[in-house]
Amino acid sequence: MVELLPKKFMILLEISTGEYHNLGQIAEKIGITKQGVHEYMKKMREEGLIEIIEGKYRVTVKGVEAIFSYLDKLDRYLGEKKKKLNIMEYSVAIAGDDIKKGERVYLAMENGYLHAYKSKKTPASATAAENARKGEDIAIKNIRGIIEYPFGKLHLFSLPTIKEGGSKRLEIKKLKKAIEKIKADRIGVSDVVAKVAIEKAGIKYDFEFCPIQTALEAVQKGLTVILLGEEKEIRYAISKIEEYNANALKEIEYKLHDFSS
Repeated sequence: MVELLPKKFMILLEISTGEYHNLGQIAEKIGITKQGVHEYMKKMREEGLIEIIEGKYRVTVKGVEAIFSYLDKLDRYLGEKKKKLNIMEYSVAIAGDDIKKGERVYLAMENGYLHAYKSKKTPASATAAENARKGEDIAIKNIRGIIEYPFGKLHLFSLPTIKEGGSKRLEIKKLKKAIEKIKADRIGVSDVVAKVAIEKAGIKYDFEFCPIQTALEAVQKGLTVILLGEEKEIRYAISKIEEYNANALKEIEYKLHDFSS
């Protein structure tokens, strides 16, 4: 990735477009220390990019060529990124009604997916970019407003480790009752003990690979999620939740159901 504003080229650009008599002036303009400018200037003089003429700093022909070469690379880089940004001009949703191209639609997050409606008004709206029947995927553009949806809740089921007997130690009926009471949108297992335990309970699970990350993402989309695992796996899951919450504007709520003892 190209560095957008490397200090070296900032200094070269300033020298080539202004008049400076001392390093302090350049340091103040660039926003670095005078010592920092000195180190850059020393190296650039050795490279033949700048020189001092009549007490003033001047960019050499080689320095000007270096500036244009860098700007060409920067222009190509930004051009590539602009093309990729154009791809994001459209978003996708599930049509909640029969929708025609150009119609205004209202957006809502339901069951973890974005839905577009004509009849159900919400604080967020967009323009349909194509025709779609109810239930089909639809391209939308010009999204306005805020798509409101609360985080779901994560229920963590801590199970005995294999050394402690694993699923054989569990009261399966009690586990099943606790899971069914929650009425989760998604259920995940993080290890063999959890997989065997939930199969013994006769309950289907939705995910098993990258379970912690999957659970966190599902909760952020408003789903109620259950994650089962050995005690050590659930402790690790809690550490990842706390790590997320420490830096997030909106925290993930979770509840621990301890079946490990």
